[in-house]
Amino acid sequence: MSSLANGRVVSTEPEEPPRPPVPWHFKLMVGLAVVYVGWRVVQMIGWLVDWVASRV
Repeated sequence: MSSLANGRVVSTEPEEPPRPPVPWHFKLMVGLAVVYVGWRVVQMIGWLVDWVASRV
């Protein structure tokens, strides 16, 4: 809710406290997980290509 005070809008709602920053090791873990899953997708595509080629 807000109200006018001396021509300005004043918020009566409490502000949220700032969130703590994300730790660097969490970012590293997410990055390595993305690299790992990406590599596994590349391996899967290679496996599928070989599998389809052996069926033809």
